[in-house]
Amino acid sequence: MYKYLKENGWTIRHTTTIPEQKGEYFNFDDLALTEESTRYINKIATKGLYKHQKEALKDVLESNNICLTTKTNSGKSLVFYVSAIEKLKRDKNAKILAIYPLRALSQEQEKHWNEAVSEADLDVKVARIDGQVSTDVRMNLIKHAQILIMTPDIIHAWLLNKTDNKSIVKFISQIKLIIVDEIHNYTGVFGSNSAFLFRRLEHLMKLLGTSAQYITASATIKAPDEHLNNLFGLNFKIIDSDYDTSPIHKRKITFIEPPETQDVFSYIPDLLKYIAQNTDHKFLTFVDSRKQTEYITSIVTRKRRKELEESAEIEKNILTNEHLKTLNILPFRSGYELEDREYIQERLNTGDLKGVVSTSALELGINIPHLTLGILLGVPHSMTSFYQRIGRIGRTQEGEILIINTGDLHSEIVFNNPESIFQLPLSEGAMYLENPRIQYIHALCLARNGGEHDNICSYMHIHTNSEFKSPINWPKNFISLCNSERIGVVPSELQNMKGIAGNNPNLTFPLRDVDVQFRVKSRRGPYEMYLGSLSYNQLMREAYPGAIYYYATRAFRVINVNTLSRTVNVSREKKYTTKPTALPILVFPDLNLENIKTKQKYGDLVCLDCNLQIGERIAGYKEQRGSKKRNVNYPLDPKKVGLSFHNTSFARYYFTSGVILFHPALNNANVKCNTIANLLYEAFLMTVPFESGDIHFACDKFKMENNYIHKGDRFITIFDQTYGSLRLSSRFANTEVLRKALQIALTLAKNKSISIDRNTYSAMKKIYEASLAEPSKLNLTMPERDIEEKESEFIKIIAIGSKGLATKHNAVLKVEGVFFNPEYNGLTYRGKFDNDSDESLIRIIPIADVIEIPGTTKFSRYNMKTGVIDG
Repeated sequence: MYKYLKENGWTIRHTTTIPEQKGEYFNFDDLALTEESTRYINKIATKGLYKHQKEALKDVLESNNICLTTKTNSGKSLVFYVSAIEKLKRDKNAKILAIYPLRALSQEQEKHWNEAVSEADLDVKVARIDGQVSTDVRMNLIKHAQILIMTPDIIHAWLLNKTDNKSIVKFISQIKLIIVDEIHNYTGVFGSNSAFLFRRLEHLMKLLGTSAQYITASATIKAPDEHLNNLFGLNFKIIDSDYDTSPIHKRKITFIEPPETQDVFSYIPDLLKYIAQNTDHKFLTFVDSRKQTEYITSIVTRKRRKELEESAEIEKNILTNEHLKTLNILPFRSGYELEDREYIQERLNTGDLKGVVSTSALELGINIPHLTLGILLGVPHSMTSFYQRIGRIGRTQEGEILIINTGDLHSEIVFNNPESIFQLPLSEGAMYLENPRIQYIHALCLARNGGEHDNICSYMHIHTNSEFKSPINWPKNFISLCNSERIGVVPSELQNMKGIAGNNPNLTFPLRDVDVQFRVKSRRGPYEMYLGSLSYNQLMREAYPGAIYYYATRAFRVINVNTLSRTVNVSREKKYTTKPTALPILVFPDLNLENIKTKQKYGDLVCLDCNLQIGERIAGYKEQRGSKKRNVNYPLDPKKVGLSFHNTSFARYYFTSGVILFHPALNNANVKCNTIANLLYEAFLMTVPFESGDIHFACDKFKMENNYIHKGDRFITIFDQTYGSLRLSSRFANTEVLRKALQIALTLAKNKSISIDRNTYSAMKKIYEASLAEPSKLNLTMPERDIEEKESEFIKIIAIGSKGLATKHNAVLKVEGVFFNPEYNGLTYRGKFDNDSDESLIRIIPIADVIEIPGTTKFSRYNMKTGVIDG
């Protein structure tokens, strides 16, 4: 392999080794475990327990909640199994709930749980409940199994959704031990949603007069105690790496740089093909995006796939996953259909595949014993991610790791000092529990009339009234939101969610997004096949109108996107690649004082952490196959491209929060604000290693003004890409983080790969120098409101000629008129969307579905008695 690298223009920059570490073992007789636990340990751990295992079991027996944060492959699962055996032997009616963040992991662990109880000679039933198990079978398992394995998703969508069933309620009342693995994975939207899910379950157990002990495990992260408190609202004893005495196999790490004349989609496929055909390695390649997994594996398998596609039999069965059986390198990412994901996982576990190209989806503790080579395309931003990725390799023997410099700023910095990879910052548990959309999802599930709370109260014959009370440590504002839901007074910005949820919010809103996912489907004759799911954010990168969407190495053309039904229709296509032509991001800061969280001034530098409205727009796409390239602009002409899309852009508008920086130097001539924003974005992620897809950057001009800011002044922003915000970007407003990020950005600007002119660098330097001043609180004046509703006969409306955001259509509406519409039994706007290509098209939208664009929208008043518009 290394000979191939040298002969094909690769450069080996550095080699280092993680040395072998011998294990240290301890006798456990003093723990006074049951006969069954002792029998199991003696069979599995013949030399004794590692120190962290013994310490953890000691705390478990003292009824403490614990969290193990030792390295990968350190035997954390043994603590789970022994704790469950102890609990079941001491309480014959106890139920164990073992929670794993992914279905693939829960399926793998079901086998290990069965092996554990068998080795212990314990007569208990282990069962896994997920989407594959029919409802009737689930109920039987709930009644008769003592150890239940689930994902948070099935607990949310099914278990707590069936609290009107006596068998479910009895099961919840019998839970005595809750095991949660891989808690470092509970971050972002998924972590924030899960934090409410765990509290909902805890609330129901309290109503039933019971409680459970928690045993959790995690990779090494920053401030695990804070993360655990956010996730569960409970106290934990942490067993960290200081106690870890488990062994490590030697791993060789080689830092390599590709030939300068090739791009990533040339050199990586060639390297993977060589490894698959000429070495004995079974490899796992980590990349940072879903598109990269698909593109790379599609190119690797192109020759083989061409032969298959010429087969009439394959053509006939084109809407099946038959091709997955013949390829020896496959992609793995989120968003696959269950059947396809499990088939790839099965081939990987059995050693049938030569390799897999994966996103971070395979960072979790799935045991893949055959892997001997890990390939990292780019340097991870956190130490946690780095060790999780290389921890998949060399579990049973020595392993090798290749780290490839992709030329991005972060990789360049680390490759200049390769040993610095061992000083990367630990990842942080990124959750924002005050996101109103996330809170409302769980308020609907738990506290709506007839929801989970009422179901348990009915079972316990507890009288319920409009007021919701709970002994649980809930995040701020959640209890009041629950009470608002119970009396039917829901904030206007959440009313659309209530309508979408209907009577089943558990099924409507998944845990892994704050919005309903888009489903992709393809039809061929009478046959229809689903091809995964996407968030709106992913849709804007992968499946916009006309895009080539890749699924398990196959290419599909996006025929149309329905943003109301959340469906994407596709058809088979040749293996083109497409890239969206993005218009500048629109940023609308909300400078009303109640929506500004932090307002600081450092000399001439203004720093605001505030609510934002973001507009992301695509004007078309660039398409390429081989050397053939073409630019396609919206609207799509069916005569030219065979597709129809009538708008001038495809857009996503959403509310979030972000940190805005303004300095007079940004207004200077020839200063490229977007270059500064990009550098600060990279520097921020090097300072606080959040997932790059959760944060973004932009620059824009202020559209309103106050005593410090003038209309037209330019600003830059780092913002959250999650609807409603997780407030991750708020860390950028911290004085220490801000100064450090600015300092790193100046260093990055000197990198040879960065093209930055003197004026832009000078502006960035002035911003950094200003940040060193002592921060002072900024006394902003409140922008005047255009219109206030003073009399009951008046309704506040968007002024004719002004613009608002039509939320259901994700489009900006220019208002041309207002009238009472009997069809909607209320006032409606008449107007045009800003991306309508047909000027004769008139849009009729209820006024409740059109909201203010901060700094842009002007208001009037509509007199309900006279029909006259005033103001």
